[in-house]
Amino acid sequence: MLLSLAVQAAQPLLPAGSRDQVPTRLVSLPAPAGQFERLPVSFSWRLDPHAALSDTAPHVAESREYWQTVEGADLQQGVALKTTAPGAVIRISPSHGSLPLDAADVRVKGNGKAARLEHAANADALRAAGMDVDAGTAVVKLASENGAGAYSLQAANARGRYVVHVFEPASDVVLKAQAGRQHVLGGETLTVSMALSRGGRSVPAQAEGLLVAPDGSSRPISVVRDASGALNARVRLPAQASIAPGLWELQLFANGEGISRDARTAFGVAAPTAKLGGDVTVDASRLRVDVPLQAGSPGRYEIRGTLYATASDGSLAPVSQAHSAAWFERGKGMLVLAFERDHVPSGYGAPFEVRQLELSDQTRLAPLESRGRAVRF
Repeated sequence: MLLSLAVQAAQPLLPAGSRDQVPTRLVSLPAPAGQFERLPVSFSWRLDPHAALSDTAPHVAESREYWQTVEGADLQQGVALKTTAPGAVIRISPSHGSLPLDAADVRVKGNGKAARLEHAANADALRAAGMDVDAGTAVVKLASENGAGAYSLQAANARGRYVVHVFEPASDVVLKAQAGRQHVLGGETLTVSMALSRGGRSVPAQAEGLLVAPDGSSRPISVVRDASGALNARVRLPAQASIAPGLWELQLFANGEGISRDARTAFGVAAPTAKLGGDVTVDASRLRVDVPLQAGSPGRYEIRGTLYATASDGSLAPVSQAHSAAWFERGKGMLVLAFERDHVPSGYGAPFEVRQLELSDQTRLAPLESRGRAVRF
């Protein structure tokens, strides 16, 4: 008994990092309909300490394109466009109720004369090529001799409203946008950073955003500069955001030095149905970590974590990964990460760290909590 007390100890989780996701509240939801496994399961496997693990960084959206909505009357007279490289591809899509366009009727002028079009295609040809476009859509591509500059886009028979999309695959003007996390919880805030560059040089820009829900509803999002001058959009998700199935999308619109770029980044929103709670209990002799759970909703919850051991040179390396899952009703419970002692190679030992600790709701397919560094013992 004295030995057991010596090797078991309660300790708090390490402080959360800037990229960690930690629920600040819980919601009470009914259990989802369907058949779910109710029996608990726990397992672990050996890792190669020489094969470094890396976190999957949030996707970086890169844009060499922009959109604008124009009226048919303006398109008849000529809509001004600006390109930064040869080979721009221009797509004109009619809004609901607008007159379909024929690519043969689309004209592009530059420097007061007609610009040669390398390709022109209507909706049927585009669909045959595998593009999902609306009826009446027309696409033209400027020939390579038409370089960067100002152009006028015309369609004499335009009636109604249209969306003009300009894509410049060869341009060195790029808008990049990256969300701070790949997932977010309803009611919490996600920061999305963005930067406009030209040939690798930062371009001062103004920007704004639009948050689009899975049902198509939207609201504007402010983009502000931080102390370093970088552009950031801080997106506050509604508390009930997880109710609507599907991904949320942040559309970003930037303009710098008279050049427009639009980018889109999508992310999932989960309901905070459970969270890690209280101190963990560590049994150092058995490499076992008991992790308390607080469930706000009934469901099957899973934790997973990676055990890092210290090498003779003092560096930490991954040696084992463990998973544990069980069904919980509302209230408090416990999940156990049981690493195998024989997974620790010769020459490795304490101090240990549990990293990449993740809690997920298996019944709702939702990531709930993540901590890059969780426990050290």
